[in-house]
Amino acid sequence: MGGCSRRTFNLGLCAAGVELVACGSSAATVTPNGNQVTLSYAEFPALASPGGGVVVDVQGSFPIAVVRTGDMTAVALSATCTHAGCILEYAANRDQLHCNCHDADFDLAGAVLRGPTSIPLPVYTATPGSDAVIVDLS
Repeated sequence: MGGCSRRTFNLGLCAAGVELVACGSSAATVTPNGNQVTLSYAEFPALASPGGGVVVDVQGSFPIAVVRTGDMTAVALSATCTHAGCILEYAANRDQLHCNCHDADFDLAGAVLRGPTSIPLPVYTATPGSDAVIVDLS
């Protein structure tokens, strides 16, 4: 816990940093172009077919989860848990986003399935194309 005093840790400031690392902050980073990010199938092969999903960091912004829900459909949501700011992961076997920090679950529309939070996730428009999914972050 290098650098965390007992007071800071008790306030949760250091714990949040530890949780972010533990919850998967090793996601790939994408660079936005205006209010859009492009996730190519070459770089993110999981998005090339329905059922695949990724969590990526958006440079200068926040992490997002992108899930290919059908041949012509995809969803994008904030990948930051609305409870304590931990990074969510995509649980493909349940079609949900899961927070390992406090065991919260969200559906792919952003609704809370299991707390401790009651605040839904922000949702963004995601459009699959022939070689990439484009996400509009506005």
